[in-house]
Amino acid sequence: MKLLRSKHECYSFSSQQRIGRTFAVGSVIVGLLLCRAIDPTAGGAWLPLRMSCGAITGLPCIFCGLTRALHLLLNGNFAGALYFNWLAFPFLAGVIMLASLWMVELATNRTWLDLPLIARVNPKRIALVLGTSIALWILQAYLAVSYHKHELLNPRGPLYGLFVK
Repeated sequence: MKLLRSKHECYSFSSQQRIGRTFAVGSVIVGLLLCRAIDPTAGGAWLPLRMSCGAITGLPCIFCGLTRALHLLLNGNFAGALYFNWLAFPFLAGVIMLASLWMVELATNRTWLDLPLIARVNPKRIALVLGTSIALWILQAYLAVSYHKHELLNPRGPLYGLFVK
């Protein structure tokens, strides 16, 4: 299974694909700039739903603290980003790599990444994604509890009382 196509296998964009890639690259750039500029702890006050998974269950979900971690990472605070959610590092690297690939595709007017191969669903992939998600959630919860990350924990949540006390 090849995810990247060779030079001879690449095909040209349709105008709709070009518009989609341009919109995706622009959205990534604007999203990263907004994430860098707006502090999520201060800027989140206007959100209608301030309850997160961690606030409801008591333990953080896989992505709890990711917005704060990305904000800190984009502003150069690596220790703070690592404290809130270590997944910010691979997430940001993946976003930058994907946006860079899309920019290369736009510049060359050729498709290099075969997304339908990645997106195919079968029982093995479902099991892999589910198992990885559970393992990451357990790791995230363990790190939050063991390092006393009070920002990510809710002592009144049902899972907190079940697993922590």
